Amino acid sequence: MLLGVQYYRPPSPDESLWEQDIAAIARAGFGTVQLWLIWGWVETTPGEFEWGDYDRLMDLAHANGLTVVISTIAEMQPAWVLRRYPDAAMVDHLGRVTPSTTRVEAQAGVTPGGSFDDPRVLGHMRDFLEEAARHFASHPALVAWDCWNENRWAMEGDGYLDYSPASIRAFHEWLRSRYGDLDGVARAWRRRFGSWDDVQPGRKPGLPYTDLVAFQRFLTERAAVHLRFRRDALRGVDPVHPISAHCGEPSVNSAGSLFEQPLSRGNDFALAAELDGYGTSSFPHLQGMSLLDLGVRIEATRSAAGDRPFWLAELQGGGGRLGHHVLPAVRVDEQQRWLWNGIGRGAKGTIIWQWRDEVLGRESGGFGFAGDDGHAKARAEAMARTASVLASHEEFFDEYRPEAAQVGVLFLPDTYYLEWAQDGTFGVQARESQLGWMRVFEELQVPYEVLDPDHLARLDDLKLLVLPWPLHVPAPALAAVAAWVDRGGMLLTEADLGAFDSEAFYRPPASRDGLAALSLGRRAVPASETISVELDGARFELPAASWVEHYDETGARVLGVDDGHPVAVERTLGSGSVISVGTFLGLAHSLLPSTAVLDFASLLVSRSGVAVSARVRGSGSATDGTTVQWRRGTSGAWSVLFVTGAPSSELHIDIPALGDVTTLEELTDGRATLVRHRLVIALSPTGTAVIRWR
Repeated sequence: MLLGVQYYRPPSPDESLWEQDIAAIARAGFGTVQLWLIWGWVETTPGEFEWGDYDRLMDLAHANGLTVVISTIAEMQPAWVLRRYPDAAMVDHLGRVTPSTTRVEAQAGVTPGGSFDDPRVLGHMRDFLEEAARHFASHPALVAWDCWNENRWAMEGDGYLDYSPASIRAFHEWLRSRYGDLDGVARAWRRRFGSWDDVQPGRKPGLPYTDLVAFQRFLTERAAVHLRFRRDALRGVDPVHPISAHCGEPSVNSAGSLFEQPLSRGNDFALAAELDGYGTSSFPHLQGMSLLDLGVRIEATRSAAGDRPFWLAELQGGGGRLGHHVLPAVRVDEQQRWLWNGIGRGAKGTIIWQWRDEVLGRESGGFGFAGDDGHAKARAEAMARTASVLASHEEFFDEYRPEAAQVGVLFLPDTYYLEWAQDGTFGVQARESQLGWMRVFEELQVPYEVLDPDHLARLDDLKLLVLPWPLHVPAPALAAVAAWVDRGGMLLTEADLGAFDSEAFYRPPASRDGLAALSLGRRAVPASETISVELDGARFELPAASWVEHYDETGARVLGVDDGHPVAVERTLGSGSVISVGTFLGLAHSLLPSTAVLDFASLLVSRSGVAVSARVRGSGSATDGTTVQWRRGTSGAWSVLFVTGAPSSELHIDIPALGDVTTLEELTDGRATLVRHRLVIALSPTGTAVIRWR
């Protein structure tokens, strides 16, 4: 269980502070420091690597009993790369060469630098990574590599990247691998080409979808190729230490931003498959996250990591700053709940960002765990207690695994591409449909799995699966889901399943796959902005969003009607069933949280046979995930329950089939007792409890 803090992003902190800081980090209970190893700082002259500052920090860490994670920042390139190869510069969607400059939060190296598809740039980048591995692999403080920070590459551009000659050549090669030859591309895209020069990547939203979607897919897959390149450069020299990376936000959140296409930093599922572990950054106060939103980020990362360890790679350390605007301080109870919530969901490491307040640019005065937001002393005392608990029960926490989810939400990257092709960064319907369903299960505190069309190994663990905004589902994934339903699964699909094909052409309802009921087409949302659905005798006035879809009732049981036509139906398929709801409930719930959606989802969970492993109540009322979060799991022979909520609050927890308990322990500063087969717990002063029994 790794517990660490980010320390050095050159040139900060100043060298005069290193000895006292490293000693203070150890006293605060941290076992690890992270150092940013920036290519543009280390190799300012080609072939000459300056490691001296890092050597001293590594030695200081080791002398204080700390290990080190080295984060290789190869995307912040030396200025000489573009001086030597000016034709390698990245190019934006308007054909403009993108100037490279220092990055918004750092002043070492330049970005975006040379194209990640230019072999000359990659050759020098490989030299840097290999030399770093050669220099540090034998140092006794090194514990792991973080080979790509937030999977960044297109920073500080003034347009969408990368349309450089090298990237267009790489795009053409990607098309050849997908379609075979120029005629294959022409057939798939329904166009006529006389030359490969005629085949251009899509450049901006609002143009025909096909080439826009294709280029987005290329960028997503290219990220995995680049990650593999970094991993191999390090692994070729250092076959011992784990190699990880982390995203700035999980793929489910990545619908595009200013001058970044959706998922252009890669798909977490594909990226994690290349590594020994995977993580995500989370700055709850900087990004205005609720507890539900933080839970979504953690579960998305855990799901993408699969059987590999996942970690909270950058967890906000202190109060944030955005330029000359001050954001809320980080209270000790908040930070401890964030951390223990992650551990309860299976995280095997946390890196707090960062030790001292930043001194550069718009982040100046912010994020410091030991910073000046008025809470540093309390945070350090609590972290030392947490570190003591983790160290005292090291084997227990290492072996802990959260229970397997029986509910899933299918993440569909193609729908993100499709919406961005039309609406650019204003298009959030696909993302909010996905996140809306994840928030539903967060609020219900029902453990869930996020699946990806190419990573369906955990499908058979599920009893209920939701398809949000399913305008395109790849054919192999759809076939796998159909087979799962046939074996007894319950599928809820939102409107317009398979409305577009793999090349982003619209498919008339009669030509779509038959997993959902036959569509009769889209209709405007009714004036009431709701649809009425009845299931198992319970009636729900569900919110409608974007549009409604009518269905042919042949072979189906009608659950709801709009304007005289079925708007929700259920069909039996083998041993399972498919419920088609002709609108977008996840999106509606994201726009305005709905009790009706929560109640409907709760019935689906119960109806599908999902086992509820804990029911948590306050001393006098029910709770939900907006105030109390919990996860159950096991560690060896122990049953385990992690709970976070209001500091020092009392909770009553029913555990079905609890059985005879001979040993009951609470590992933090809370309390737990067993009263008539019910756990009664008092959360710690920071709002946490870790209960184990056998």
